[in-house]
Amino acid sequence: MDTLSSSPKARRWLRRIAWVLGALAFALALGAVFVWVATERRLAATLTVPKEELEIPTDAASVKRGERLARTRGCLECHGESGAGKLFLDAMPVMELRPTNISPGGKVASWTGSDWARAVRHCVRADGTGVPFMPCEDYRFLDDRDLGQIVAYLRTLPASDNDPGPTRLGPLGRVLFLKGDLPYLAAERLDHAAPVPSAPPEGPTVEYGRYLAAACTGCHGEHFSGGKIPGTPPEWPAAANITPDAASGLGDATEEQFVAAVTRGERRAGGTIDPSFMPWRQLADLTPDEVRALWLYLRTVPPRPAGQR
Repeated sequence: MDTLSSSPKARRWLRRIAWVLGALAFALALGAVFVWVATERRLAATLTVPKEELEIPTDAASVKRGERLARTRGCLECHGESGAGKLFLDAMPVMELRPTNISPGGKVASWTGSDWARAVRHCVRADGTGVPFMPCEDYRFLDDRDLGQIVAYLRTLPASDNDPGPTRLGPLGRVLFLKGDLPYLAAERLDHAAPVPSAPPEGPTVEYGRYLAAACTGCHGEHFSGGKIPGTPPEWPAAANITPDAASGLGDATEEQFVAAVTRGERRAGGTIDPSFMPWRQLADLTPDEVRALWLYLRTVPPRPAGQR
């Protein structure tokens, strides 16, 4: 008696299954090649941005203020306390984020003020390619005084020759990047022609709070309503809603509770905010006037339900 596998009908079905599997494998391979080529083309694309002169001060007062700014603006949170760069996020197969060495011993050792302005405000390297996954939207309008003083401080760090390696985009990350779900290159989204205005006068005002709050948009979104931060691992918590929304935001929070959360990591419901996800230890260096300015400004933004970024 013929076995099922040796019957003509069974052989035809096996050939069909093999053909379908082969076609699927070919389609997957073709898709993978397309994704690779398309993402490599975008990663290699170059931009020409306006050259901006930036004076780097050297006086002690500027360096001291620059240290506080480097902490409160998140420079040392990402690049490390010594500025030597590190593995900041391992979220493969999405991406592996390794902020570069920004100490005087790194690639930035020979950078001019214009080089710093191009990288920080425009997310563009010297060769015109984009700096990967740097939240330049947060720093696009950092004024000359603040940016110059940050660089002044970074130039005083111990020189390190550490090479943290390149930031890498994984296979899933490439798909998300193509779909527009992973904001990997800020340079593609910025208005590079917009002039950088001077910062408003320092003080506990809505205007100065608006200027400071630009540094919050990378995590909390441009509308400050929080939600899942694009590109972060599944286990990362959603960023908090810091709009005045009554149901999920700061609607019933007091100023004292806001200050406690921002500078000491204290939750309104009790417990401590994980500093791995909300850098309150760095924000503790904000002055009382700066924290109050943030509070006053955030009370003026339109309320939004949580997660609308």
